[in-house]
Formats: sequence, structure tokens, C-alpha cells
Amino acid sequence: MRQVGIFGKRKSGKSALMYALTKHKVNAAFRAMEISGVTRVMLVDTVGVDVEDSTAEKSAQSVEVALMLITDDSFELEMAWINKLRKAGSSIIVVISQADKFSDGGKALAAAAKEVSGLKTLCVSSVTGAGVVELDEEIEKQLGMRN
Repeated sequence: MRQVGIFGKRKSGKSALMYALTKHKVNAAFRAMEISGVTRVMLVDTVGVDVEDSTAEKSAQSVEVALMLITDDSFELEMAWINKLRKAGSSIIVVISQADKFSDGGKALAAAAKEVSGLKTLCVSSVTGAGVVELDEEIEKQLGMRN
């Protein structure tokens, strides 16, 4: 089954985003869930990229599409992971997570992240649902499931 991995620092909203994408409650022990409907993939929730743990490294080697969550303007660690994911051959979508916490909806941070990474960057809020549909569509596009 095709895999989409969710990467980001601890407390960046990885599990909340998984819940928003799947519409299912995900507990901390559950690390993967299938998205049903138009998209059929295994969604993999990784440990934080700021945690030294081999499971995130293994996930980086197996995901077709990686969602890199960014929540602040200190995203050097996330950029290092983006480079690892690129080397592994993953398509990457940068996600400004918890966009509802920014007065501009995360647009300034998205512009900065896009400038540094050169990647498609979307603002998403798991709380309000803003950007979730667009993210799902972009995942499908990256997987070649949409035109």
C-alpha cells in the first residue's frame, strides 16, 4: 500500500492532522491509519523529528509523499529532514500546521518556508478544518491520483 508520512517536531499537530484527514480519533499508540474514499493510502504518523529515534528514519525511507509540518519560523531542523526525504525520493508537501494560531492564517510563515524549501506550502488548521480539503487534494495530486 502507498504510504504518506507526517513529519514535524513534537507538538506540531501531527496526530491532529491525521485525525482531520481521516475523520477518526487516533490514539498515541496507533501509528498508522488508512485513508478511505477517493484516496487509499497508509497514513503514517511519525515521532517528532526532534526526537532521536530510528522509526522516523525508517519511515523517511518508505513514504511516497511526506507532509512536513512547520509551526514556527525556526525550521532549520525541518529543512534538514526535507533534504533527507528528498534523497529518499519522497514527494514533499510543506504544511504550516496550526494555522489558526497565526493572525494571518500562517501566510507569512508559508511564504518564508516556500522561499527556503522551494516546495508547495499549504496552511492547515486541524481545529477549524481550514486547508484540510486542499491538503487532501494535493496528496492525491502528488500520488498521481488527480490531474
